[in-house]
Amino acid sequence: MSEQTAHTANDKCNLKCKAVAFTAALLLAGGLMAGSAQATEYETEADLFDMPLNKATMLGLYLTSVEGYRFKTENPKILFIDVRTRAEVNFLGMPDVADANIPIKPFTTILSNSGKVYQRVDNKDFVPAVADLIERKGLDPDPVIFIMCRNGKGSAIAANLLANHGYNKVYSIIDGYEGDIDSNGKRTVNGWRNAGLPWSYGIGKDRAYSYTPGLKHKMASF
Repeated sequence: MSEQTAHTANDKCNLKCKAVAFTAALLLAGGLMAGSAQATEYETEADLFDMPLNKATMLGLYLTSVEGYRFKTENPKILFIDVRTRAEVNFLGMPDVADANIPIKPFTTILSNSGKVYQRVDNKDFVPAVADLIERKGLDPDPVIFIMCRNGKGSAIAANLLANHGYNKVYSIIDGYEGDIDSNGKRTVNGWRNAGLPWSYGIGKDRAYSYTPGLKHKMASF
């Protein structure tokens, strides 16, 4: 093995070790934070052992779409946020019980290097928009929040962002709206729509994302 090849192998090993260590620390921190927040009022019955690491959150609070729907209908004061893009909620529909659409990573007009998807950017107004929604609904400053994306990965990102800003009761819907991909590359495994839960194409002015810094929610559709 050449010296250059050895260095490359060592670098890859170090990166992998760092990734494993980071994941372990994240999961440990999640357990500790969840315990300290006493946010065990809503618990999932799903087996989390094989859950992908990119669905893990700092708080360690998870629900399936079926559980999220049941708990939300039992307690309407739970804040249910759909963090998919405007295009997704417009063309694929939105859960009837969702309180609002606040995108976590909007699409751009630039294609990825692979040419398969459009690149996405962080919504810098995500946390302020959530705070505005909480204020408009007259909720407790640190309410129970359910987050849903397409398949549980974007909701994990959103949950971690909110946790970093002091929200301690944020649950990620791990199967999302469309669910995970099956062996044929189709989203038929799980998720809100596959479970037959109520949804519609109607977004509504009060649920549409129209947050503007300074103006906040404009109470108008886009």
